[in-house]
Amino acid sequence: MGGGPTRFGKYDLLALLATGGMAEIWLARVSGAAGFEKLVVIKRLLDQLTVNPEYIEMFLDEARINARLSHTNVVQVLELGQVEGKYFMAMEYVAGLSVAQVGKRATQRLGDVPQEVACGVVAQACAGLHHAHERAQPDGTPLGIIHRDVSPQNLILTFEGLVKVLDFGIAKAEGRTTQTRAGLVKGKSAYMSPEQCLGLPLDRRSDVFALGIVLFELATARRLFKRQNSYQTFEAITRAEVPGPRTLNPKIDAGIETVILRALAKRPEDRFESASEMQDALDLAMHKAGLRGSRSDLEKFVEKTFAREMDEQRRLLMQAERGELGGQNPALVSAVAVEAVNAERAAGYAARADSDEKTSIDELPPLGEDSGRTPLAEVDQLAAAAAIDPTVPATPNPPLGRDTVPEGVPALSHDAALGDTAPSGVRSLGNLPPLYLAFAVLGALLVVIALVWLIAF
Repeated sequence: MGGGPTRFGKYDLLALLATGGMAEIWLARVSGAAGFEKLVVIKRLLDQLTVNPEYIEMFLDEARINARLSHTNVVQVLELGQVEGKYFMAMEYVAGLSVAQVGKRATQRLGDVPQEVACGVVAQACAGLHHAHERAQPDGTPLGIIHRDVSPQNLILTFEGLVKVLDFGIAKAEGRTTQTRAGLVKGKSAYMSPEQCLGLPLDRRSDVFALGIVLFELATARRLFKRQNSYQTFEAITRAEVPGPRTLNPKIDAGIETVILRALAKRPEDRFESASEMQDALDLAMHKAGLRGSRSDLEKFVEKTFAREMDEQRRLLMQAERGELGGQNPALVSAVAVEAVNAERAAGYAARADSDEKTSIDELPPLGEDSGRTPLAEVDQLAAAAAIDPTVPATPNPPLGRDTVPEGVPALSHDAALGDTAPSGVRSLGNLPPLYLAFAVLGALLVVIALVWLIAF
């Protein structure tokens, strides 16, 4: 939009940042006395859904859950309202990048995500989620909030070094008006817990498992459970066979590895009891390893690594306030806007093919090296490809930083090749369609019969 801001209640809508299946996301400004101004993000229900009671209740549920949360590490919902029949919620404007973007770009520029950064990010995420898990009604009854969609896309690292948990749109909570239908699984499949995949009852330890996946992937620059399709991804998660992170990246401290593996235990009772307990264990492991991952440390990391993104967001923000964005990409103004729309898709608000569930972190090259490698061997352990550089001998003890992949762990850059991958032109019998197998068996029988007939006559 180039004709100046549009008035919406007490807000000036400056730029349309993104549109999802349920709502549109606007950068807006609210003004007050004595020159007071504040930037916010407005999430407004789409016009065509304002007559649909189910979508209205979903929207209101999300706002009501978020309204109960007030924590430094959670994106704040400031207001729920209605203007001219249109429901909206006003959220704090956050300048920063999603952790998915941080992971991808840091690996490209630095070779990997520094261990102290990976741990510091997840430690803050633990604090925000524990706050949500602990929330109670005024009479003291626990709300039982479970996020159910913890992922790198729903974690924002601000330019000031704060991590904020985004979007409780599909969160489970007591008193929620809309409930997930039986048999319907919501969330990003690659970050679910085994019990979530199986449709079993969930508690806060399901979110702990998701945090373990995030930390594993940031620390190793490898996707953990992502496969070629949702079925294979669910199968990998329910088996929960997790390779030692240090076999992927020897720079990971042994204490940090212990935290990751406990968070990723298959049985909930073997995990940390709470996100707070995981945070304490992570902080202790970082201290023993001499890793610094405080807010100020993350701020310095962002300033050093993402100066280009900081300048670009400031420039676009100034243009948005003047109504001069024109044909440029306004979504770059706010990571919250982009990821809020992505979260809608995960919530099932709009039809979306499984193949479209590509996240920014999917594109991470293996430990920062080139991504143009060829899958060479089929691995049955986790039904995934072993990405090995054919020019490098597969030595038992590779030099630090060399991209050698233990069996069963796909390289982040090989998303299209994940799943059961065999050498070029070769398919394993387990991957052949049933009809092909039937013809193969029938052909073998005919050959045997022919041989018997020739011998006999």
